[in-house]
Amino acid sequence: MNSKSLREKALIAVVGVIMLYAVAVVLWFVSQEDAWKRAAKAYDRAKKTYESERKLIGERQQWNDAYEEEKAQMPTFAFGKSTDTTWLQKMDELAEKHHISIMQRQPGKEVEKGDVLELQIEVRNWEGALESLVRFMHELENTTEGMFDVGYLNFKPSAKRGYMKGSFTLTCAYMRED
Repeated sequence: MNSKSLREKALIAVVGVIMLYAVAVVLWFVSQEDAWKRAAKAYDRAKKTYESERKLIGERQQWNDAYEEEKAQMPTFAFGKSTDTTWLQKMDELAEKHHISIMQRQPGKEVEKGDVLELQIEVRNWEGALESLVRFMHELENTTEGMFDVGYLNFKPSAKRGYMKGSFTLTCAYMRED
């Protein structure tokens, strides 16, 4: 028969239940530790985001002033006046000055971006020396005669020795009078 008394069986059952509870508590703490680590990382990220946004909000006036300064320098055209002729002429003048031959060019449509209007000019075929291209692009982006940005540039060696040929997209930014 069974050699253990009822008292011993009860004691073993109590110890077994206590051990099961202990295992459950240990497993719960281990799983909670991972959750705490994830929560701490999320909290640190949120803190960094908060500080970054707080800093930007604090610099709001500085950014508004810089925006207004740039906006004041932006060329302004009368409402309804076509601008593609103006931008094509300026681009052609700078290209000629820097010995860049533009064979194919096509103005795009005027696009509104907030207060600013943009006109993209797609130059499908140009040719010139690499140094001339660099000088041309530098003057385009630093001229006071307009706001230009070269958004896409593709080039490869030309059949002429020392020359490059390719395509680029020039974006012209301006405003309209109210």
